[in-house]
Amino acid sequence: IPRSASAILGNWDVFLNVLNVETEDGATGAHLRRVLFGEPEKGPLPHYDEVMGQLYIQVLRPLCWSGLLQQERGTPSYQFEEAVFMKTLLWRATLRLETDGIVGRAALH
Repeated sequence: IPRSASAILGNWDVFLNVLNVETEDGATGAHLRRVLFGEPEKGPLPHYDEVMGQLYIQVLRPLCWSGLLQQERGTPSYQFEEAVFMKTLLWRATLRLETDGIVGRAALH
């Protein structure tokens, strides 16, 4: 499939608002995948999760490259599912999102 033919899995408004809440204190790629798209299909053998791969390539990686998210690699056998993603100071300084009020309340606990 040519790169341009690969449609994004959702819309940026949803992605940014969900990530605003979920990455406040850090969230693994696997957690973000479950929140946004549900549990991956289970099989008898481990397999590549296409949804996780596209989430990383189309959403998480560009946000890391732009400086809005920070990615911690997790375990030495690095996989996107194990990486931890956190918002950066740039995220907080530049984005105003519908879920900002939820994040503010959660931080008070």
